Amino acid sequence: MGLSYAGIPIKTMSQETFWILLSKKLSGEASPEELVVLENLILEHPEWQYAIQNLGEIWKNQPKKDHTEEEDAYMLHLQRMQELNVPFGNMPDQTPVVSMSGRKKMKRWYWAAAVLLVLAGAWTLLMKPFKTSQGQEMARQVSEITTRPGSTSKVELPDGSMVWLNAGSKLTYNKDFGKELREVTLSGEGYFDVTKMKDKPFIIHTSNINIKVLGTAFNVKAYPEDKLSETSLIRGSIEVTIKNRPNDKIILSPSEKLVVENDKMTRPVITANKEKMNVTTATMPLVSVNKLRYHTADSSIDEIAWIDNRLIFRNETMEELALRMERRYAVQIEIEAEELKEMKVNGIFDQESVSQALEALKEMIPSINYVKEGNQIIINR
Repeated sequence: MGLSYAGIPIKTMSQETFWILLSKKLSGEASPEELVVLENLILEHPEWQYAIQNLGEIWKNQPKKDHTEEEDAYMLHLQRMQELNVPFGNMPDQTPVVSMSGRKKMKRWYWAAAVLLVLAGAWTLLMKPFKTSQGQEMARQVSEITTRPGSTSKVELPDGSMVWLNAGSKLTYNKDFGKELREVTLSGEGYFDVTKMKDKPFIIHTSNINIKVLGTAFNVKAYPEDKLSETSLIRGSIEVTIKNRPNDKIILSPSEKLVVENDKMTRPVITANKEKMNVTTATMPLVSVNKLRYHTADSSIDEIAWIDNRLIFRNETMEELALRMERRYAVQIEIEAEELKEMKVNGIFDQESVSQALEALKEMIPSINYVKEGNQIIINR
């Protein structure tokens, strides 16, 4: 018979039970038995390792303060569950008596759950992939990890590979990842440090390119709305296939970057044999291989500076920079003056706030003005 807790088999435990155990672990109130149950739940659902890593970091870095607002939100959530006759977890005596009028003193793990619920939006994250206690299949066949604008994240995949995701990115992979294949799909930007497995290549699919590796470190930038997709190799070797040119495989060496134009254009194609040369046209993206750019001050690599929360822009248009700033600062930027959109700029934003970054841009281009209202920014002459 499989492992159980409070008479309930691990495989039939609900997502609420996982949340309880995780909150207890973070608050230091989990018993040895509960830690074993949590560990086995993670083995059953490896995609939840992402939640544990990131929520643990959020909990560890929270300043000491009065979390009355978070407690109210959490208690309201429990109240709604009770009104719908939805039990909170399968473990006995875990549901607090909900009272919005008379506050009861919460155990530390209740408080941990309240803080994480509000700060991380974790409840939505954890409710997605699981099975109910009645055995109804609620899990999707694909695990999905997303980062919101203004945030980055780090996750360990089931094979031990590490992935850093930039703002506004999404990584998906099948739940059988690593059993026979190691395949992921990326929309956005990610830095990969892949565990080497000779018999199981690691494959990344994006909207425009596919990347195949055995064990290496590299960065992939593939936002659908960008003009270019980039693959930057830090160490090892990777094989890149462009989707509408499946017979052309490009092998990158360390310190090289493949740049692929996302917008396909009709271009001339020359073919020749012994008798004649033919010039035809085909729809294909522009492709180039360039060297990585190193920052002279500390020899850091520009293409992966975002991991250290740095935004380095070299000879970029204001329109391109605005898009990167939107992701970094979780804002919306509109450039009203058409002539500004193609203006080239150079610089580095390190720890600057969005207001400081805008002031720095104004120093670079004294003729511009901007208006900021909330997260809406308008740039004009």
